[in-house]
Amino acid sequence: MKKHERPVAFLFGEETSLPTDRRVPPVDVVEDAEGWRLVFEIPGADPDQIAVNVQGRVLTLKGVRRATDRADGLFLRVERAAGTFERVLQLPGDPDPERTRATYTDGLLVLEVPKKASSHGRSIPVVKGKKGA
Repeated sequence: MKKHERPVAFLFGEETSLPTDRRVPPVDVVEDAEGWRLVFEIPGADPDQIAVNVQGRVLTLKGVRRATDRADGLFLRVERAAGTFERVLQLPGDPDPERTRATYTDGLLVLEVPKKASSHGRSIPVVKGKKGA
């Protein structure tokens, strides 16, 4: 796997460590020439209760994770986080929200976030106009 040339702090603003709130889903981010692939770990979430928003370079993930059903028993230990969560990440380039796709399978939310087509500029030909125009 190729390492990124930029440090993680640069990629995601001041975020240099893992979130301390267990409700916040961890994420893996891979960048290639086409865009970014973000894989969030959200076991127990209902895809209908997950919202993804891309505005400018900021990606926001909100959702709800269900608690374990105790089925008329008593909990002896609770380690899985449940409840609402929110995660905000700043991408290191310009994403294309219109082509962004999200898939939730087996507790993993995979976001495919393409980069906007870059404008390379172009040469503008100068055409000789008619006199008096």
